[in-house]
Amino acid sequence: MTQWLPLFSSLVVAFVVLVGVLLTNRTNRRAIDAADERGSIALEAAQRNVEAVNAAAEQRSRDAIEAAQRNTESAEQREHEKWRRESVLAAVTALLETSATVRQQLSSQDFTYIGEIDRFGLDLHESIGQCGGSVTRLRILSNPRLPNRCEDLLRTLTAAANITVQKLTLTLDGDATVEDLDDIRTLWHKAIASTVEQELSVVKATRAELGIEPLPTAERVPASAA
Repeated sequence: MTQWLPLFSSLVVAFVVLVGVLLTNRTNRRAIDAADERGSIALEAAQRNVEAVNAAAEQRSRDAIEAAQRNTESAEQREHEKWRRESVLAAVTALLETSATVRQQLSSQDFTYIGEIDRFGLDLHESIGQCGGSVTRLRILSNPRLPNRCEDLLRTLTAAANITVQKLTLTLDGDATVEDLDDIRTLWHKAIASTVEQELSVVKATRAELGIEPLPTAERVPASAA
């Protein structure tokens, strides 16, 4: 029996060693699995972070592109509005300059022959007619109120021109009475005053169109005496 003791001892030792190895392997396997799981979690987290960073970068890029587009559109709109305002101002200025020139001519003419008066009347109507292009541009570029006021001015200016021709003609008429001359002079003064009022109306409408502060109460420009 004693001879088997070493063998049994060896078997016990081997069993203990085997159990220890198995336990160690299991522990190592669990550690490896846990490490693999932590690695997978870390990898997934890293991937999510990369995706989040990429998504944020793409969003910033899209936002930057959209902001640039908005800035470009805003700049284009500002340039267009600047061009529109300058065009409106140029058209109104040309019309008012013509009106002032014609009104001055209506107040400072003296003729000797009827033919000269007729030629004068034709020149006046030609000058007034050239303002039609300005009115057309204003109808395209501005609120209808402004070109409507300009048309009112041109109609009033045309009427004043016609009355001026009549006054000049009547002045050369030897058969005209004092009452006739007084009546035409009174009518002429009213026509000139109406022209001045229409010019101021155009100025006010232009300022409103361009967003400029309204004019203070303006003093009426006196019409020149006949």
